Amino acid sequence: MMKNNHGHIVTVASAAGHFVLSFMVTYCSSKFAAVGFHKALTEELSTLGKDGIKTTCLCPVFINTGFVKNPTTRLGKILEIEEVVEALMEGILTNKKMVFVPSHQGIGLLLERLFPERALKALMKMTEIKFDAVVGQRSTQ
Repeated sequence: MMKNNHGHIVTVASAAGHFVLSFMVTYCSSKFAAVGFHKALTEELSTLGKDGIKTTCLCPVFINTGFVKNPTTRLGKILEIEEVVEALMEGILTNKKMVFVPSHQGIGLLLERLFPERALKALMKMTEIKFDAVVGQRSTQ
């Protein structure tokens, strides 16, 4: 890919790579790392003059995969895999760097930079993001 200066690298992250949720510290941390990897890789490819290698980072909200139990939110419906794939393919074909699904989630990045923490907390509370959290682990012995 580097030799031919051609290709497209997709990083699968999550909206949780930009916005944190309680009881998902390890998940959010890994997704923040994925987003950071994408940004660093994109910058490095640019510095190396590899303009033929494109990058896209996928950041969906809750997807109906069973990974998160009983998710609900006022922000919209739980996503189906097909609609996430469709958004990703459109992002790849249009060389979008960051693909939020649904797309209005990207506004959160702007709000995070403009609003004070108290206002962000109030907005987060209004979204009513809920799911069944498993806190701690049970011993089987």
